[in-house]
Amino acid sequence: MRMPRLKNPRRLRLIMPFALVLVLVALTVIVHAVQQPDPTDASFLSPTSTAGDGARRLADDLTRDGVRIDVRSTSPEAIEAVGDGDAVTLLVTTPELVNPYYLERLALLPPRVRVVLVAPGAGEVYAAGLDVVVTGPRWTAAAPQPGCTEDFAQAGPAATLRWRYDTGDFRSEPVRCYSDSVVEVKNLTMVGAADPFRNDRADEYGNRALAVSLLSRYGRLIWLDLHEREKAPPEPTAPTAEPDPAEPTPDPDSTEPWDDDPSNDNGEPAPATEDPSGQPAEQSDDGGGVAGSPLAQAFPPAVWATLALLLLAGIALALASARRLGTPVAEPLPVQVRAAETVRGLGGLYRRARARGTSLATVQAAARTRLMVHFGMPADSTVDEVAHRVATQTGLQENEVRHLLGGGVEDSDEELARAASDVQRLVRTVISNERGDLT
Repeated sequence: MRMPRLKNPRRLRLIMPFALVLVLVALTVIVHAVQQPDPTDASFLSPTSTAGDGARRLADDLTRDGVRIDVRSTSPEAIEAVGDGDAVTLLVTTPELVNPYYLERLALLPPRVRVVLVAPGAGEVYAAGLDVVVTGPRWTAAAPQPGCTEDFAQAGPAATLRWRYDTGDFRSEPVRCYSDSVVEVKNLTMVGAADPFRNDRADEYGNRALAVSLLSRYGRLIWLDLHEREKAPPEPTAPTAEPDPAEPTPDPDSTEPWDDDPSNDNGEPAPATEDPSGQPAEQSDDGGGVAGSPLAQAFPPAVWATLALLLLAGIALALASARRLGTPVAEPLPVQVRAAETVRGLGGLYRRARARGTSLATVQAAARTRLMVHFGMPADSTVDEVAHRVATQTGLQENEVRHLLGGGVEDSDEELARAASDVQRLVRTVISNERGDLT
């Protein structure tokens, strides 16, 4: 059984390299996404999970060091568990699932509460009220040197650099370690990756020692084991305000204009409205952009950089593979080719492209050229002029000759062969001065 031939192998050769590259990139992205832990999984950094992305080994190490672990499943429970007692550490393993309202409350806890956020992104840092520039995430977590003299930095290099936190200029000097991937601002400690807390990464670098040092500062640890996105807290119901008898009410029957000027009794403008936090209300800027679109945030910057690199590589390959740039130009043949071979090759191309009209037009143009040379006519003579001269010479109908020298062809190979034969017979008849029925 013969295999069917490809209709356009050249196009296939051009597409295959791009297709292979795209398949490899897609497989790489899919495998990387599958290997990334999901914060919504019940095992992710759970103190009771022995899975690879769990944190049972860390919890056992802390228990052996005398740290009492208090596991909570919601942010309100964790904040309430802080109480008014001694110093305590509060571990937030999934800050991206914490409602922004509770992130702000965590940042407002007293200094005796050390809040440890695991791999918070830009949105979580902003919700906590910190003026910190967040960059990342990296494709994988790197293990930089500590670069500081804090007690937890004695662990040595640790896989913390997936997110980076640039604190800029703070009133109080922040703690910046591990190439700005472990940063302490106020009562918050931000760790740029979850690797130091995971079971399957505990023995790599100084991950286990760093995690234990960060969480064993005090004798009590509140572990927020949250695995679903929290809803916003219910808003308190505002009491219905009773109308003030002293406040004048507009008379609907009065023709005098009502004073809507928001000014006080002294004629001065009323102050700007403030929000509950005491800060002046700001206009919301909903102006989007490419960086703020959901599609841009759905993939890490490395994906967009890879796609841009592939696009540039494709353009370079297209330019390198192009046979010419610009309009076609006439070039001499590199070798001498027999006329019969040229005709057969050109005919094969026309047949493959099913260009029956172009094929017949080529035969008719050659016939007109021979007839004009035979009659000594100018080279720019029209079809009508040549047809009139041939009709006069042969006695044929001028319309019939005009159709033979300039007419079209039906969409069939048989009609093309018949029309080409009639044109050749006409030329032979004229040149040999023979009369005959051409139909």
